Amino acid sequence: MSELNAYLNPDGKAAPRNHNLILSLNSFCNTAAESIHRSVTPTVLITHPHGRNEIGINKERLLKSLIGNALNPNVFSVLVVGYENKSTSAFVNELRAKTKKPVESVLVLDNGTLGATREGAEIASRMSQINSEYSREKFSISDFIIGLKCGGSDATSGIVSNPAVGKTVDRIMNMKGTAIFSETTEIIGAEHILAKRAANNKVALDILEAAKRNEEMAMSLGVDLIGTNPVPDNIRGGISTIEEKSIAAIMKSGSGKINGVLDYAAMPPDRGLYFMDSPSAATEVVTAITAGGASIILFTTGSGNPVGSPIAPVIKITGNPYAAKKMREHIDVDISEVITEGKSLQVGSDKVYRILEKTISGRLTKSEILHHNEFAPIPVGL
Repeated sequence: MSELNAYLNPDGKAAPRNHNLILSLNSFCNTAAESIHRSVTPTVLITHPHGRNEIGINKERLLKSLIGNALNPNVFSVLVVGYENKSTSAFVNELRAKTKKPVESVLVLDNGTLGATREGAEIASRMSQINSEYSREKFSISDFIIGLKCGGSDATSGIVSNPAVGKTVDRIMNMKGTAIFSETTEIIGAEHILAKRAANNKVALDILEAAKRNEEMAMSLGVDLIGTNPVPDNIRGGISTIEEKSIAAIMKSGSGKINGVLDYAAMPPDRGLYFMDSPSAATEVVTAITAGGASIILFTTGSGNPVGSPIAPVIKITGNPYAAKKMREHIDVDISEVITEGKSLQVGSDKVYRILEKTISGRLTKSEILHHNEFAPIPVGL
């Protein structure tokens, strides 16, 4: 088992990155948060277009996304940029109750945007200097939560990239690791296959119920999933039915036992493989699984997909030789030689695993280099 070089964060968790996070609580605060981020390096930024009056499931998911991403192992300290004292204090108190990380806040209503920027820049500067004193330590792959995602899928996804990643996941599970896969609409038509891999009857029922709820939601809204899933670029890439897409999508989860079904943005209760019930759009899924504690993500693509994360390295993997060339500035792992040279899926999987190890130990991904920091804390619909 290889030793990996990563950080030990204040909560005692292994982390590929040690970010100082500037977190905007609502759209009123984005300008101040952005100004602080521009003024202080190194920091990472989370902003979003949502306000203070979210209700119901929107409010619940917004808070889960913001709290969960602040708790992500890659975040070492948090500067919360809030609008007024009551809601900001409530958020900060909830976050502090769940973490040993430094958590500070500034208010826009009390100080104005310029005042909040000045105060926040001073706090962020102190945090960044403290973070810079941390050094990497030795860990094993079992110390990390690996997120799994596919996007821009085509025929090569089911033939090459997803099964190659699945082999990587099996390898990680054999080493007592943890992984989260998601995208509920993309298990429809293949949910019975996943249910057979469930650790027990409850998990099997939870998988089947998650798929059923999504189908019923689509029908209640009068939505035809054909044309929505598969999407037009999936169809152009050779995927003809939702079942075909789902069978390919679940391959990235490997062949092992599924330990449980997680609610949106929930953390795994233990090691092992978990399915998260969530919408399927790329940015929404990445946001949800990083809120669930995934500190690094394996993201397969056929036609190409540039989505990244503000806080977690996203490794893009393709088995499509055309995408590897056309989208080369976005692709971290090109395993198209499985098609072009007849190499085995195991060769492709070994390549994925090597890049995973290097990325945990500090290698930057293309999404990090290109500042692809997409974030969607309130997924809508399916």
